[in-house]
Parts: sequence; C-alpha cells; structure tokens
Amino acid sequence: MGWNQIASVGMAVWRDAEDICALSDDDRHLGHVVNEGEWHAFDAVHPNLGGNGIGIFATLDDAKAAVERSVSAPVEIRARRAASVVRIR
Repeated sequence: MGWNQIASVGMAVWRDAEDICALSDDDRHLGHVVNEGEWHAFDAVHPNLGGNGIGIFATLDDAKAAVERSVSAPVEIRARRAASVVRIR
C-alpha cells in the first residue's frame, strides 16, 4: 500500500501503510496504530507510563477513532511541588 494513502482529521493527517498508520499535524506526531494481528493504538500526546497504549481493536477504523478521541482530550499537567528551594547567588 505505501504512504500514499492520506486522510485528514481537522488539521491532522493520517498517513497509512499496510501495518502501521500515523496521525500528525504540521508540527508533531500525535499518535499511531500498529497491526499485530489486531490493531494496537497509541497516543503520542498524553503520557502512558505503562507503555501499553490506549487499547487493542479488531478494526483499523476503531483503532484510529480511539487515537483521535484520545489526542483531542485535554492534556492534564501535574507539577510536583519542590520540598525545598535552594537559591544560589
């Protein structure tokens, strides 16, 4: 198939190959799906400490839809409060 099949999602674009599809905009990689017998979906915008992605799906369309929903969700940023601050002059 190759990277010639492209579908737009808002300002982001899906680039499709036979076993992997990547979603990106002009500035960054947003997410991707990989075919390993089933479609594994990954969000590149939100942290996933488990490294297991956002799910496994039977169809390519379902996996892409999951990535699109996930990357469009607000990004929650949690800052750790420093126990102490050292100032050097």
